[in-house]
Amino acid sequence: MTAICIVILAGWFLITVLSQLNVKAVARLKVHDTFSLIPNWCFFAPRPGTSDYHLLFRDSDPSGEWSRWQEIPLASRRTLWGAIWNPEKRKTKVLSDVVRGLVRLAQDQNFKYFALTLPYLSILNYVSAIRRSTPCVQTQFMILKSEGFFSHEDPQFLFMSEMHNLAAPPNYAHQMQ
Repeated sequence: MTAICIVILAGWFLITVLSQLNVKAVARLKVHDTFSLIPNWCFFAPRPGTSDYHLLFRDSDPSGEWSRWQEIPLASRRTLWGAIWNPEKRKTKVLSDVVRGLVRLAQDQNFKYFALTLPYLSILNYVSAIRRSTPCVQTQFMILKSEGFFSHEDPQFLFMSEMHNLAAPPNYAHQMQ
């Protein structure tokens, strides 16, 4: 009798874990889960996030040559110490929120003035303020979406900004003379 209970509980545990990973076979099983025996652990949301957004940028040098796309991480690497002290969390949280805000705006087919919105201007300001090792005259950013951590599909294109001129920093020494 003990062995039967262990097998049943182990099977239930396995189905529960697979359910959190969105395995299709378990999703079909959940349709018949009348008594809600297969839990869904999304504590503070109706369903957990199933996609990740990627913010990339590229620059144009004075000769007009564009650099390769570079990704700006929207989440920092998780560490045990980060649970106690993580000053970068606010920066990445704000950046992640404005990216999501711009994605929501981009889904509206009738909206045309993205460059005048707070999410767009916030992302542009952040990208423009990144220190570069080479001289750049223009910048552009793009947002991609990937499905889940274990996805084997290429990221999906969502949004690309216009090309924006990067103003040269003013020469304050010259103005002070």
